[in-house]
Amino acid sequence: MVGNNSFFRIIILLFFTNIGFCQTNIYDSIYVGNRWRTFLTHLPTGYNTSTNYPLVLAFHGGSPLGYQSIQYQSRLSQKSDSSGFIVVYPEGVKIAGNRTWNAGGCCAPATGLNINDVGFVNSLLNNLFASRPIDTMRVYATGFSNGALLCYRLANQLTSRFAAIAPVAGNLMYYPWNPSRAIPIISFHSYLDQNVKYYGGTTIGSTGTYFPPQDSMFSIISSNYACNTIKSILFHNVNQFDHFKYSNCTCNSVIEQYVSYDGDHSWPGGLVSGTATVSNQFSATYLMWQFFQNYTKSCLTTDNNEITIEKNITCFPNPFSNKISITSNLGIETCFLINSFGRIVWSGENINQTDFSFLPNGLFILKFENTIIKLVKE
Repeated sequence: MVGNNSFFRIIILLFFTNIGFCQTNIYDSIYVGNRWRTFLTHLPTGYNTSTNYPLVLAFHGGSPLGYQSIQYQSRLSQKSDSSGFIVVYPEGVKIAGNRTWNAGGCCAPATGLNINDVGFVNSLLNNLFASRPIDTMRVYATGFSNGALLCYRLANQLTSRFAAIAPVAGNLMYYPWNPSRAIPIISFHSYLDQNVKYYGGTTIGSTGTYFPPQDSMFSIISSNYACNTIKSILFHNVNQFDHFKYSNCTCNSVIEQYVSYDGDHSWPGGLVSGTATVSNQFSATYLMWQFFQNYTKSCLTTDNNEITIEKNITCFPNPFSNKISITSNLGIETCFLINSFGRIVWSGENINQTDFSFLPNGLFILKFENTIIKLVKE
């Protein structure tokens, strides 16, 4: 059996390796809890063992599919390639044709059988740390629906393993909430979600699970974090989305939430999966990675969310109208211009020669290498 299993892993490795783009997907398994547990590892473009990479664990929702669903809808593998982190897609145990996670108060059949998914994730991290060049201070978790619920449970029970979490269309269902430190959270939801209702209630469908209101959940979490600023409104537009923030918390932690007025039970800014309607107001994948970069497992922030302009870089004018000029004695690599919804509206190397009259007025982020500059178009 050991020989056959090793041969199977080699075949899967060869099948999923895209040599032309230096991207690798490896489907593998570990033995934990008296069963084989499976996961897919995506190694980014240019992967090399001399670099310690950030790690993102991405947990699928309850589905007959495993990693395929969340890898497709989130496009986290593509983000991994452009931003340089490892993403791993663990899979729930497949029972009666369905894969679910034991997130506490949800979801069957994993909850009914009391599957030890927390133990699986803990063992998986040990395996990944031993086999991959991972920065253990920069480990993050995201998940969709049932996978989002598991993110909250992991933050509660495996706090020391994670720097931050990003649940998508989920809720806290494992109580009491008492993590060993205030772990930063960025959450994404839709007011139209009928599976995990924003204002609380019983989900549609046959499961009949009751989810508490999002405000009640964050009230519990922010109280535990001793946040001094409770639910400040950073952006509000009933035709677009709301952006809330709980801040001045212990351990320099924050809680942020983006809630769209469109879409439903889906991954905002992602690809359509099934019959769900996807919000196009913001990209959860883009925003969570921007958030993750601010945090390690220590209580210090990296301040990546602030304007960063080195002394040898000049960007003008600001505000701009049609032209953006950048000078740097280090040279200019590929730039990305990102609008306030997290969408890349332009990318390239010839920014000084580009006419931006086609852009609407508003706030933009200019990003190149490790530099982030906030710009206003008037």
